[in-house]
Amino acid sequence: MFQRTLEQKFSKYYPYIVVVLMALLHLPFITADPDAEVSTSSRGAWTDEGLNTVQVRNFVNHGYLSFDECDNLIKTPYFGFILVPFYSLLGTHIWVGRLLILSCTLMVLFLFLRNEETRFFGTVLAIIGLLQFHVFHYSHYSLAEMLGVAWILLGIYLLWQSSQNRHWLLLFASTACFSLAYYTKITFAYAIVIPFAVSYLQFISDRIRERYSARPLWKDWGIQGLVTAFFAGVFYFKWYIPNKAVFDMVKANQGGGRFDIDDAWNRFSFNLDNFILTDGITPFVILIPLVFLFLFFLRNLADEKQMLLFGFLSWFILELHHMLLVNPPTRYLLPLFCAGLVLISFVLSENANSLRTKAVIYVALILFGGYNASQYVSSLQRRTFQIAEVQDYLGQFDLKNETVIGGWGTTLASETNGRSIPIWVDFNPSENPIERYNPRIVFSEHNEAESGEAYLSKGIKLEAEADSVKQFNLWRYKVNLYWMPKKEARPSN
Repeated sequence: MFQRTLEQKFSKYYPYIVVVLMALLHLPFITADPDAEVSTSSRGAWTDEGLNTVQVRNFVNHGYLSFDECDNLIKTPYFGFILVPFYSLLGTHIWVGRLLILSCTLMVLFLFLRNEETRFFGTVLAIIGLLQFHVFHYSHYSLAEMLGVAWILLGIYLLWQSSQNRHWLLLFASTACFSLAYYTKITFAYAIVIPFAVSYLQFISDRIRERYSARPLWKDWGIQGLVTAFFAGVFYFKWYIPNKAVFDMVKANQGGGRFDIDDAWNRFSFNLDNFILTDGITPFVILIPLVFLFLFFLRNLADEKQMLLFGFLSWFILELHHMLLVNPPTRYLLPLFCAGLVLISFVLSENANSLRTKAVIYVALILFGGYNASQYVSSLQRRTFQIAEVQDYLGQFDLKNETVIGGWGTTLASETNGRSIPIWVDFNPSENPIERYNPRIVFSEHNEAESGEAYLSKGIKLEAEADSVKQFNLWRYKVNLYWMPKKEARPSN
């Protein structure tokens, strides 16, 4: 009797235990620098965490919202505005956004863990998926990608629940989640295809199995279409049209040459070799063909779980378009990694119900979980706090009412509560940003590579303009802090 009671309590609290353990694994990294190996082809979160949040931080700290000072808010409206209440309450610290993203990710995991039918899948997903090197770190970065992934996972979960409960409100909520994914970041726009694809696949499966009790396809598509059209209309008329000039700047700046369609196969092969088969993800990429082999063993998959399989499979197939990106940063590939890992976790967990494959699945779980654990330990050992050192230095000065310009400054000066503005040569260019913004500090790499030589191209020599220069070594970059002379305040236009 005692043992039975103990098992019941463990089962009741198991989801909480797993989520708490996952959260504890992240805590050592919440105030640390982004891992040096997460994004080796770009600056990644070193600058992006500041750039993704700078406009909202300026809004909370200085009471104004500008769309043309940075291109991030226009692309990530939901991610930006959801930070406002947390920044207002806790302060505009980068770690606030990090904890928010981590909380959203773990809440979706909790939903799968608390449901008895998906509990083992949630466990496998935690060990194989959320502990995978790249996914683990982006789960605590103050960036929009994992929030978009969380919306897609929640949408698939609710779509599955709607198939079980036959309630249109769940179908409504599910479809809304896929739209909120691109509200979080517009590059997730393809997610709106997922609910339609899943409903169609489920309809075909029901017809093959002669299960005519399912909701008609057109009814599902009708609800999904209305919800999708509503969110698309709101986005277009209330967000795109009022900010069309900024969208056009972003499109001109970033829209061209993003995908290599003309030479698709060579681009696919190149990206696979150089951006996919990298340390931390390679074993899981190799596992993908085996997962599709294991799909053949899922012929006895419970009818009530078919929609989950269709959801994860549709998501993964849609994500394959990222394989045609030109020199993609890791954050662009993160949704592809997540979709693949979710599919792997689901197929492995469902095959563990078969006596033929159970031993193989558990061995795989131990091996791949151990691989993730070794990556975690290595990452823990190479933690650095170089950004915090710069922030501590700036903490000696009162910069609350001052302006800091430069892409690096959006992260490095985030603790000063000063007004921060990134500078690029090809986005909202100013003839003389020094004259326009009257900054107290300019952050720039020694060769101005991060801004495309925004100053040198206009004949501005920062060394000559500055009172003094202090250089910091941040990861593999030499970043200069230029102290500019104080001048009388002038309008910033």
